Amino acid sequence: MTDGRSFGRYRVTGTLGAGAMGEVYCAVDDVLGREVAVKTLRGQASGLAARIIDDRFRQEARAVAALHHPGVVQVFDIDLAADPPYLVMERMAGPSLKERLAHGALPAGELRTLGIQIARALAAAHAAGIVHRDVKPANILGGGAGAWKLADFGVAHVPDSSLTMTGQFVGSPAYAPPEALVRGACTSAGDVYGLGAALYEAAAGRWPRLDDTSGALLAPLPPLGPLAPALPPDIAAVIDRAVAIEPAQRPTAAELAEALASTAAHAARVIALPSVAAIAPPPVAAIAPPTVAAIAPRWKPWAIAGAVALATVLLATLRGFSTPRAIPSAPASLPAPAAAPSEPPAPITEPPGMDGKQRKDWNKIFDELDKGHRDGARHKLDEFEDHYGELDATRALRSQLDALGPDDPHGRDEPHGRGKKHHGD
Repeated sequence: MTDGRSFGRYRVTGTLGAGAMGEVYCAVDDVLGREVAVKTLRGQASGLAARIIDDRFRQEARAVAALHHPGVVQVFDIDLAADPPYLVMERMAGPSLKERLAHGALPAGELRTLGIQIARALAAAHAAGIVHRDVKPANILGGGAGAWKLADFGVAHVPDSSLTMTGQFVGSPAYAPPEALVRGACTSAGDVYGLGAALYEAAAGRWPRLDDTSGALLAPLPPLGPLAPALPPDIAAVIDRAVAIEPAQRPTAAELAEALASTAAHAARVIALPSVAAIAPPPVAAIAPPTVAAIAPRWKPWAIAGAVALATVLLATLRGFSTPRAIPSAPASLPAPAAAPSEPPAPITEPPGMDGKQRKDWNKIFDELDKGHRDGARHKLDEFEDHYGELDATRALRSQLDALGPDDPHGRDEPHGRGKKHHGD
């Protein structure tokens, strides 16, 4: 039925699904040549039902267009005058979290990453006065390479909206907070509960509510820890707080993201990045002339300084021919000849499953380090986390960057080691 069908310049290539408001198609933008998703408005309704569906369709476009966040599915175009009206959105690689959970619970690291990304997306929505009201696994879509995005703002509450009536329940009961089921309350705390319930299911591998009776839906969820023994206790405790019965006991979306980011790091693939010590030239004593020990004491500091300068040149040369990247050492005063060698920094963990764009952004951090731009490297790390979330690899890398200290304006000829753009510029 989709053969030869188009919506304006968007040529349909298949069907993605259908919902209460209409159908969703995969299509190709014949002007820009990119794949998109086209959501159409169902036309069978009439009267008040038609007006509500039409208003929600427009509301979804308004809500998503107001959010410019990497954790929210983007809206590219809308045509309300078409028959049927349609909305053009970012095409996600998938699957949805609901489809993913059909194959079992998520590992702790993937669960943690998903929670951070969607919590940050909700925090951005709440800051704009938008409440999603239907956060559930089916509305959390995979974007590939460990990225997750929040979709379907069709029942969202937006500022100045008169669509929602007081006491009206909207959403999915299994993931709805008690206050929404009883009073129809529409608050940001309800979104946090929905995300907490989705994370609870993703960790336990089962539906958070075993039946859909009123008593079961209003009862507290049992502690997550015994149901997911492989999950680190600190992550389980954060999720338990998110599904608290009382809204005041739940964290905000921003607090939930921060709490998950501060939990114990999950196991990740370690890439072979040698430390500076691993590629450094021989110790000063090994390359110093044999006569250094016989030189008068007053000349000894000058001999050591010359040897250290030579070692620095050799280090720079070796780094130029070295394929792996390593974080340079922080500047320090001349060491005593008998000083013990420093401990190598901890290995850096690479985010798993990176695509070409993510790997390019990851390497930008090390490009700044190669130029001596420590502050620039920190900024590139901030940009990476803004796009892909705070991961184990970025936390480990930030720790090493913090150990290096700020830029040294006297260490290189370049001006203060700044990147192209920095916070506060």
